[in-house]
Amino acid sequence: MPAGPAPSIRAVACRIAVSPVVAFVVLSVIFASFPHPSAAADRNEARFRRLLTGRHDEARVAALRSVPSDFQSRLYALPIIVDALEILCEDARFDRAIKQGQPELPGGVRLMIDFIGTVDRPEATEALVDLLDCGRLTWAMASIQTLCKNQHHAAIDDVVGLIGSDAFDASYGFRFTLARGLKEMKHPDAWEGLAKVFERVDGQLAHRLDQEFRHVTSEDFDGDEERFQAWRGLVGLTPEPKSAQVDALAKASEILRQEGQPELPIPQQMGLQPAKSAASYAREKRLQPSHYYGINIYAKRLLFVIDRSGSMRTVVGGHARIQRAKMELITAINGLDEQCQFGILVFDNDVRAWREELVEADETNKRNAIRFVEYLSAGRSTNTYAALRRSLSFDPQLEAVFLLTDGEPTYGPIVNPSAILLDILRRNEVHNVTINTIAIAVEPLMATFLRNLSEPSNGEFREVK
Repeated sequence: MPAGPAPSIRAVACRIAVSPVVAFVVLSVIFASFPHPSAAADRNEARFRRLLTGRHDEARVAALRSVPSDFQSRLYALPIIVDALEILCEDARFDRAIKQGQPELPGGVRLMIDFIGTVDRPEATEALVDLLDCGRLTWAMASIQTLCKNQHHAAIDDVVGLIGSDAFDASYGFRFTLARGLKEMKHPDAWEGLAKVFERVDGQLAHRLDQEFRHVTSEDFDGDEERFQAWRGLVGLTPEPKSAQVDALAKASEILRQEGQPELPIPQQMGLQPAKSAASYAREKRLQPSHYYGINIYAKRLLFVIDRSGSMRTVVGGHARIQRAKMELITAINGLDEQCQFGILVFDNDVRAWREELVEADETNKRNAIRFVEYLSAGRSTNTYAALRRSLSFDPQLEAVFLLTDGEPTYGPIVNPSAILLDILRRNEVHNVTINTIAIAVEPLMATFLRNLSEPSNGEFREVK
């Protein structure tokens, strides 16, 4: 394989932050010249393959980064990386990682998928399309992302075909990834695929697509105005055009009226086409948004996460912080649309769920939830990390989290806000949950942490004094 000048072992060790032993192994696959003698090339290729399929993800990352950026070198590496990825996909250790609470998709594997996506060749597209059916949800989602980000337009039909998959129905994160990817394709076929997604989704994702569609122009359809207008009809942005039959009936009725004949009602058009598109109907049935600390609730499946640590006893303006938080939460629950599903988590040292699953926002469940909230009292320390981890794993259909807290994390396996931020944002790449945050009288550094937690997921941040 081709390569540039080989860096020193110390430089490699510093760059990848692993032991000198691992760095030395990685260094052995950084190639000094091109072309190689056949035997040396075979040995280097074998070492490169072993690092990609090995146990050490740090070595996998370093091996990938050692491949020079020129197209010929990347093309040479492509089949080796594709073969290694197929081997890893069958490796049971990734199943064990999930049970141990670790990401199923390590950083090195994600880089392998991204690498394939950057090579503009049919074999790269085919390899990523094959990965869509690999049986690993997070790997398939990473493949969707890199196919779409790198605009492999030949894969649009395969990506759109996932709308009918079990994963599409089972996971909000998967639906979100698919919708975002099709938007990044920037192709008329992809916009038409998004119209199909729009008919199959509701809640927050439907709202976001609705807002996105309003910015699409005929330029996104390569100037094909007829195709663009047809698409607008699919997503409910224009009324259905009147048929020639209806126009003829209207004219006939007008002639009869002018001749003094009794006016007859125009019969309904008979046919298989509905009077409204599914998208128009869905828009009319959109949830009436409730509010929580001024944040509109467009999600159909949501989770309220409430800090009940000791500092929530602090009295401000004649009321304890927890009392004010309870009043806001009760108002939000009362305002939920009956089509919603919701849950409540409260946390201090520990995390406690009101119910172990999302429940319908009917009158009985609202009443029981309000009773639970009314009896809440302040507890001890602040285990923010555990609350966020529990939130992301609470339900695969969860769309939005509303986290309320009044102070820095003080308890749990991770208390450093920056470390919590990196960990949670990485995990949320799979779930795509919108994280909204409400800060009650927090310090500036904590406010920054909460704002940075919300913004990457298009959530909102509110600061309450």
